[in-house]
Amino acid sequence: MSLSPSALIPIVMLAIAGVLAVPAIMAFVRSWKAKEDLERRLERRGSRPVPQETRNVSRIGRAVIGLGNRATPSNEEAVSAVRAKLLQAGFTNQAAVGRYYVARIACVVLPQIALLIALPHLGGVSKQTLLMVSIGLIIAGLLAPDMYVSRRAQALQQQCSAGFPDMMDLMVACVEAGLSLDASVQRVGEELELRHPNISEHMKKLSLELRAGKARRNAWRTFADRMGIEEASSLATMLRQAEEMGTSLGQTLRVFSADMRKRRILMAEEKAMALPAKLTLPLIIFVFPVLLGVLIMPAVVKMQGAL
Repeated sequence: MSLSPSALIPIVMLAIAGVLAVPAIMAFVRSWKAKEDLERRLERRGSRPVPQETRNVSRIGRAVIGLGNRATPSNEEAVSAVRAKLLQAGFTNQAAVGRYYVARIACVVLPQIALLIALPHLGGVSKQTLLMVSIGLIIAGLLAPDMYVSRRAQALQQQCSAGFPDMMDLMVACVEAGLSLDASVQRVGEELELRHPNISEHMKKLSLELRAGKARRNAWRTFADRMGIEEASSLATMLRQAEEMGTSLGQTLRVFSADMRKRRILMAEEKAMALPAKLTLPLIIFVFPVLLGVLIMPAVVKMQGAL
């Protein structure tokens, strides 16, 4: 028995969604088996830990966390890259990577299910249009999580870049007042909690790493990687060079702070210089026709009266 073209559309859509979901399903199965083996070994030893973050959540929350953990691939390099991207976007939870992969799968599968449910009510739409809509939803579902994370990370990086000169001024004041660099980091993190909460969070993490005994150069490099801006990377390099060469830390920080202030002024001047060029098109589209009409309409009225 042959099927009509309209009946083939749901089958084709399900086949496309299934093919695209095969890699995610395979990674899910492999990670599930690996985690089951690990949990089995921990149960044999009687030392299976209970995560702190899952103690005070509901059953649904625990189910989502468990699904996210099983959806995380076993490739450590890919997981590290995704975790670094999520840290720059402000997602510091340990289960953020698993939730990210769950969101990617959901963004692909759920729109297709919704389209299939709405298919009986779309009788006047052609099959080519439905197929294009299905492919568009799949592409959008694949790109949406990455775009959201990238835009959030970019917004946080702009906030950090805007507040970095203030942080450097406070660092200079603390160091020249007699505090050590580690104590200055803790103090600056407390002072910036209201004005620049994102930078304050990064500074507090840096302070905890330094107090835990992590090497200073490694801690500052990790701080720069988490923040993801050029100023933080330059600061980490400058502190490493100052430590190796034995130069004055207060003078070095003062010069670097002055450079950050000049850079902020130059960026503001650059935006001010680009403003007239950006306003040219809106002026031509919105202001010029109105001005032309105001100037010409009296002459047109007089000509109509004379004729």
